[in-house]
Amino acid sequence: MRSQSLPRAIAISFLITIVAGIIAQMFISQRLGTAAEIAANPGLFSLGFTIYLVEMAAQITMTVLFYQLLKPVHQGAALLSTVFGLVGCTIKTLARLFYIVPLVVVQGHSFSGDQVNSLVLLLLTIDDRGAALALPFFGLSTVIQGWLIVRSTYLPRWLGTLTIVGGAGWLAFLWPPLGYAAFPFIALLALVGSVAMIYWFLVRGIADAPNTRWGVPTYPSVRA
Repeated sequence: MRSQSLPRAIAISFLITIVAGIIAQMFISQRLGTAAEIAANPGLFSLGFTIYLVEMAAQITMTVLFYQLLKPVHQGAALLSTVFGLVGCTIKTLARLFYIVPLVVVQGHSFSGDQVNSLVLLLLTIDDRGAALALPFFGLSTVIQGWLIVRSTYLPRWLGTLTIVGGAGWLAFLWPPLGYAAFPFIALLALVGSVAMIYWFLVRGIADAPNTRWGVPTYPSVRA
């Protein structure tokens, strides 16, 4: 494997995660929020579910690859970051079950119109709250990743600092009312850090090191 293959693989999976999430959330979920809208657009609604699954598959891939990239700095911390990230992915994936159930409800229900509308709204609300529950775990994972980047010798410190700031923002969802209130600001911070990381990993990659294994410098790996 070439020395820059790993960071580029991370960048590609990161980009897929962001793009898929934006498409599914902004262009499908927010347009189809009632029983009537879902019943009128079942194919589009199902496509949203598929895109959400692609998002989660890409994020799981990215999380595991980050472990490979950062474990030379501190294996224990890299593992902890990976566990937090995978827990978040699990929660968010399970939450998406509540996204697809409304399609089943509107296509084969025996409820009245008002009951269907109420049930669909409830299910979509649980989907949204479940996805939000995953955010603090993603935040913890990202903060640890940022610390590892700052400590590493093969990635710039400023990139680690941006990562820490972006990850810390998601910790606001430890108290959901604060997280929802500050969401636009939190999302902007996270997006800035994500774009910077994707650019750096695609264009610059990791610094050269005397010894590499699977594209990751093994010495020196930690700043004094």
